[in-house]
Amino acid sequence: MINIQIIRYKKSYDFRAKHNAPDSFENNWKNNSLDWLVLRDDKGELFRCHCQTVANYCFGDNATADTVPYGDTIAPGTFKVRLFAAPRNFHGEIHEIIETTDLDGQKINHNAMQTTARGFQNGRWLIHDRWSSKLGKDSNYAWSAGCFILSSGDLKALNSLLHAYELPAGYVIPGKLIETDKEV
Repeated sequence: MINIQIIRYKKSYDFRAKHNAPDSFENNWKNNSLDWLVLRDDKGELFRCHCQTVANYCFGDNATADTVPYGDTIAPGTFKVRLFAAPRNFHGEIHEIIETTDLDGQKINHNAMQTTARGFQNGRWLIHDRWSSKLGKDSNYAWSAGCFILSSGDLKALNSLLHAYELPAGYVIPGKLIETDKEV
């Protein structure tokens, strides 16, 4: 069975270049994309790439966390991924992160969304790339509001493997996120 493992380094939470400066594009780039996304099957590891898993785009309209600026980050534990979601304004083939919780303790539902206490849906948790339409290439840093962000080449390689297994759009695979201080 295909599954995804995310290995997050606790160092990834230390994303401010200047600790006393406010969150911003100019400040939230340190320790970017240190984490690993690992695709596995029953026989072992199929693919591994670096990714950004900590919500470092936690300012402006994306300042929706409740307890800490990066509170929209997926919490350690299990999650699921619904493959090949509708792309909307994203580049390449994207995937939805579903049925999990963020660091604020809020549930991310089967629609890759949170529902606020007043019944409004908030955000969208995805696996996508860091392609910038403005630049016409990947941005220098991955900016996450809670998503898992890969380079566009790595997303394309991941998707090629998923297609090789003939997994259709909407197919759900299990995932697990672990945190560590150690090099893995």
